[in-house]
Amino acid sequence: MMKFLEHLGESSLRNVDSRQRLYHVIREHPLKKKHVAHISFKLGLQQKETAELIGVSVRTYQRQKNTTPITNAASENILKLAELFQLGLNAFDNDENTFVSWLNAPIPALNNETPVHMLSSSFGIDLVKEELLRIEYGIY
Repeated sequence: MMKFLEHLGESSLRNVDSRQRLYHVIREHPLKKKHVAHISFKLGLQQKETAELIGVSVRTYQRQKNTTPITNAASENILKLAELFQLGLNAFDNDENTFVSWLNAPIPALNNETPVHMLSSSFGIDLVKEELLRIEYGIY
């Protein structure tokens, strides 16, 4: 089982047991706006950041129904965010409040940027993920 999938709030994904299977499931059935909203809420993302993440304007994001499918590229970014959320929980001993507080604080190793503002791009997600791995393994 891929534990990070729990953070999308979708029970049908709980049976996915490999990244390759996940790739095919997402290609056949892209994630929907409800998945975006679910993980964005958990991470404390604002609507502007969330809209940027899936490549739409804030107004379009607001008008979309929860059942609106998102693009495959956006689905992949949402999966990366769910994975990042699980990594953050691991790094902060499953303390969701501490992890979200860390996301909203300036981090010296990230040039004093707040990680939450870096999550609207795939590259930014990767940078935050690298920092969380350093924390988890005590390399900072």
